[in-house]
Amino acid sequence: MEQLPKATVQQFIKTSTNGDMKCSNEFVTQVMSMAREYIQLVSDQANTICLEQGKKTISGEFFYKAIQKLKLDSQIPHLKEIEEEIKEEVNVKNQNRARFQDEEHLKQLEEQQKQLYEKAKLENSKSMIDDEEHGKSRKLNIQFEQDDEDQQ
Repeated sequence: MEQLPKATVQQFIKTSTNGDMKCSNEFVTQVMSMAREYIQLVSDQANTICLEQGKKTISGEFFYKAIQKLKLDSQIPHLKEIEEEIKEEVNVKNQNRARFQDEEHLKQLEEQQKQLYEKAKLENSKSMIDDEEHGKSRKLNIQFEQDDEDQQ
């Protein structure tokens, strides 16, 4: 079985401990090993249940049945909460994706961008005029380094 990304597991541990605790590499490795084992166990059980019911696709229904069959029922309420959070995140992402595929929305964004550009251009012009009126010159002090060959 593939390794879980260590950085992801470390970030998960950090989030779970509110960043208050340091963890040894040995601890992270043990958590990764246990997480792999948990995933393997639940996946195998869900696959078995799926095949017993003559299905070819493992769905969330089979996941929860596997959890129950493994006598891990106490995890179900927490897992359902997580599932709802994930569904909300996916829904928001889909809405955002749809907005950027909407021609009218894209035209509105383009128009807003043009307006902001024009406003910035006007403010810059006004600033330059104000500086000239108050005797402040806007000279750019740019120096170029020459190669040794150019200097000779």
